[in-house]
Amino acid sequence: MFQIPAVAEARKLGLKTIVTDGKKNAVCSSLADEFYVIDIYDIPKHLELIKKIKTKYNIKGVFTEGSEATITVAEIAKFLHLKGISPESAKKCKDKILTRQLLEKAKIPIPKWKEVKKNTILNEARKIGFPIIIKSSNNSGSRGSTKLYNEKGLSTAYNLAKKNSTTGKVLIEEFLEGEEQSVEIFFDENQKCTFLNIVDRFFSDGKWSIELGHVNPTKIRQKTELELFNLTKKSSHVMNVNFGVFKADTIITKTGPKILEVTPRLSGGFDSQKTTPISSGRNFIRAAMRLSLGLPIDKNDFIHKQKKFSAVWAILPNPGKIKSINGINEVKKMKGIKEIIILKNKNDKIPEIINNAQRPAYIISEAETYDQALKIAQNGASKIKFQME
Repeated sequence: MFQIPAVAEARKLGLKTIVTDGKKNAVCSSLADEFYVIDIYDIPKHLELIKKIKTKYNIKGVFTEGSEATITVAEIAKFLHLKGISPESAKKCKDKILTRQLLEKAKIPIPKWKEVKKNTILNEARKIGFPIIIKSSNNSGSRGSTKLYNEKGLSTAYNLAKKNSTTGKVLIEEFLEGEEQSVEIFFDENQKCTFLNIVDRFFSDGKWSIELGHVNPTKIRQKTELELFNLTKKSSHVMNVNFGVFKADTIITKTGPKILEVTPRLSGGFDSQKTTPISSGRNFIRAAMRLSLGLPIDKNDFIHKQKKFSAVWAILPNPGKIKSINGINEVKKMKGIKEIIILKNKNDKIPEIINNAQRPAYIISEAETYDQALKIAQNGASKIKFQME
């Protein structure tokens, strides 16, 4: 879903696209010049593919945005001697345990945390203090994550996190109260850093921390904004990422801002794909793609061409088999609605939504003020009704 704008930008640059995904019916399968069913984490199969097609194509760059294929991209870039970060840096960002060890050593403020086993999780949780988040060590989109307010359910939460971890490793982390953000910065070929953007993120209550949406740009004060940018830049140096995009998920607590997660790519919550172009007219995807191709950066991609606000809000229906989806035509007529994204169809089944990857629909808005953009997106989402059998 998030790769559609990337394919479009590649075509504008006169390039052919070779896209891979583990699902044969992936949304970009019909848009790419060539599509191969390969899991985005399967590095050996990607390198095998490259060996087969590199005589057919003069491969100029390898790119992802909004997905966790960063290690695969780094390995391909290294294999083909293309522009990109090192696989080692990508791995540092992917491994949540290693990330926290490195940030902690560098005295970057992060939540209290601990790697745990099934027989140690109770004692470590008591030491940190509830509420806590139990996480898998190397997954994304909140897959395998559970928020607990007491000891009940620790074993079940541990099993879920371990099931969603390819390494089998699990960590727990203190749950912090505060406003959350997504922060993006950019390093050019000379390692010069540009502060790109910050959006405000909103989450559900309860044991599943589902991201409900965001507003772009942030409303935090400029001084705090600069703190977050500098903290993200410092974190990128710790991860040894000084080329391309670096993103941090952050939170502003009573004791100051802290880093929650980091990744060497553009955001995947429709920030760079939708709400940044709507709110400011900037094009971070094109800038990052040009860099990966070794082309000069067009500074116009970073210049604000308008000053508006855009919000995205998720629709979270009850589980069941979809009988109908109502309200779409009504919402389309609402002032400020830019896009309605429905990823499911009649007769599809909706599971209990326990992670961000399972969200089936979104509303994207545009407005002159922060509050208007948020209200329009929320109102639009409330009027889309999934009727279940």
